[in-house]
Amino acid sequence: MTPPHLLLVDDEPNIIKALQRLFFDEDYEVLSASSGEEALRILRQREVDLIIADYRMCGMNGIEFFRQARQIQPDAVRIILSGYAEIRVLTDAINEGNIYRFIFKPWNDDELRNTIQLALAQRDLVLENRNLAQELLRKNQQLEDFNRHLEQQVAQRTRELTFRNKVLSISQDILEFVPVGVIGFSDLGEVVLMNRIARQHFPVGIGKMLEEALPKELSGPCRSALVSPPATQSLAIQLHENVFQVEVHRLSSADVASGAVMLFSEVKSSEGVARALATDAGLLAEDVNSN
Repeated sequence: MTPPHLLLVDDEPNIIKALQRLFFDEDYEVLSASSGEEALRILRQREVDLIIADYRMCGMNGIEFFRQARQIQPDAVRIILSGYAEIRVLTDAINEGNIYRFIFKPWNDDELRNTIQLALAQRDLVLENRNLAQELLRKNQQLEDFNRHLEQQVAQRTRELTFRNKVLSISQDILEFVPVGVIGFSDLGEVVLMNRIARQHFPVGIGKMLEEALPKELSGPCRSALVSPPATQSLAIQLHENVFQVEVHRLSSADVASGAVMLFSEVKSSEGVARALATDAGLLAEDVNSN
């Protein structure tokens, strides 16, 4: 730890020597100057913790010196020595130089040592409090910046969620009114989505397994699409004297969701029914021949 730096200022060499002897055994680094002008030059070059200066010096007196010294190093503790107990001197020293203590000559060595120790301890406390206040201010600023950034993120996230909810709502409305039945199911075969047309044909389905929600003519192709799926399966199925054109699409791994979707529409014209069934029979025949 760096020892405290003391600056002794007096135009009488004997006073300087007496003070140096007083602090010889103390853990201080002692600097000295024989005039206020010389001391100011030192203060511009070196940082000091405490200054002891005589009131009456040739040229610049102690009060004027401390007034200028305060501007250079405002945190240095200032103690003035004087052999004169004039009220005006005391008042000027306090008002202009912001003096910590006024000590009369001849001084008491023990009292002066104690004064120096208390002054330095007080200075350390003031500086520590200032550093803590600055650190607290910095932390508060960081907290404000963080909160501001968090608020921006929350606002942005809220806008994104609002937009996604709007898109989802519109998508659901569109899905409800598309002219084909739509059934979505997970990789496990659980039905997770049915639009209006799908619910008309299969009223109880969402949350059920494929085998519970759909007749075997539909649940079978859907289940096989999950087990060994081609990209798309197309087939025609006859249910209760109605013929449906069905497509089962496996959702790729690149999609957000996993599973498959079945699209179906009722074939109402006789020509369409014949064509759908013939096509499906032809596909089945091809599968049999290939096997």
